[in-house]
Amino acid sequence: MRRSTIILLIVFVLLGTLVWYMQQPGNPVKLALATATATSSVSSGTLINPNQGPITLVSIQSASGKTVSIDKTGGQWVVKAEQTEPADQSLAEAAGVQALNLQVVKQFETAPDPAGTGLDKPAYTISIKLADGSTFIFTLGKATVTDSGYYASNPNGVVYILSKNEVDTLIHNFAEPPLLKTASPSPAPETETPNPRATLSAISTATTVP
Repeated sequence: MRRSTIILLIVFVLLGTLVWYMQQPGNPVKLALATATATSSVSSGTLINPNQGPITLVSIQSASGKTVSIDKTGGQWVVKAEQTEPADQSLAEAAGVQALNLQVVKQFETAPDPAGTGLDKPAYTISIKLADGSTFIFTLGKATVTDSGYYASNPNGVVYILSKNEVDTLIHNFAEPPLLKTASPSPAPETETPNPRATLSAISTATTVP
């Protein structure tokens, strides 16, 4: 059998294997292609209109059910996790501004396959409440292939890609909430332990008659 014929047979076998693999449900290549070919329109705006007012609540819930909230009550920020604790006001305010400025990199006109975006099993559910009483809720899926953003979806099924750096900063408040750090009491100064020999020597010297 000629070498060229063997090569052609190998190519046909590989193509046949690829076709069979692509027909299998849930294979990564098929999911990636489905996500990449979904109709989308580029948007350079923010997820929330900044004119709707400052943020008064950011609540982040993980897939395991753990929830951490930064809540502004009576003009003061508090952190609500296992218990309610005072927040570092500057850090909490910065987190609120960060949530208000989440950038939409892309909005899909046709939602991609949820399995390819991770939105079938969201990593986080984020709730944001504004001073005017309106609330935004969205779920967070996987990072994009280019690692420049995260897939997100609102309750109406609209899918976005949000800027990764800003989302990472927001999620950081879940791992390390902006709690108010209380000053630790200063340790008491150490006292030197008297040296018995030195004390006896000093007494002996003082009492010695010249």
